[in-house]
Amino acid sequence: MIVDRKWLWPLLGGVALLQSAALFDMIYERHRLLKTGREITLAVRPLDPRDIFRGDYVTLGYDVSTITKPDAEMDQEYKDVAVDGNVYVTLSPKPEGGWTASHVGRVYPAHIDPGEIVLKGRVLTSWKSENPASTTLSVRYGIEQYFVPEGTGRALEAKVRDHKIEAIVAVSSDGTSALKGLVVDGERHEDPPLL
Repeated sequence: MIVDRKWLWPLLGGVALLQSAALFDMIYERHRLLKTGREITLAVRPLDPRDIFRGDYVTLGYDVSTITKPDAEMDQEYKDVAVDGNVYVTLSPKPEGGWTASHVGRVYPAHIDPGEIVLKGRVLTSWKSENPASTTLSVRYGIEQYFVPEGTGRALEAKVRDHKIEAIVAVSSDGTSALKGLVVDGERHEDPPLL
């Protein structure tokens, strides 16, 4: 297809405008989620204490990232949950503090209690033992990496290993979540990455 020269620059300008609008929309939606999303804190656990940092990011793990069938109610569609597919995990508050996965399904639950919150995730792995009641899912929520300012990695790594860190997570009404910051030894640090 040959484009007339007089339309080339307006066409290129239109493409650039569309790309800029898409980028602005991504940034705006993330900013809105961080400002208006329901805020929860999740206890952080190290994924690999020997190699927790990769570059300027710390990789965070959560108890609700590994879900075993007896621990949480699975809805009728659970059998259709597939690796790389979306999953909705309902978190219920524990009496001693923190959260536990109480329900897992492929669709957003029709009813949640006022104290509960739903996180939308993506299934990384799913495995079953010989006993079908022990199906286990590994779920990623998009809140597993956090930017670490240069020179602070070693001290933060030790605190993660000692379980002295909680993640501050903003959650929207559709289950989308974003890492807002960390609570380190009771001190709140909010400096999320731009995207």
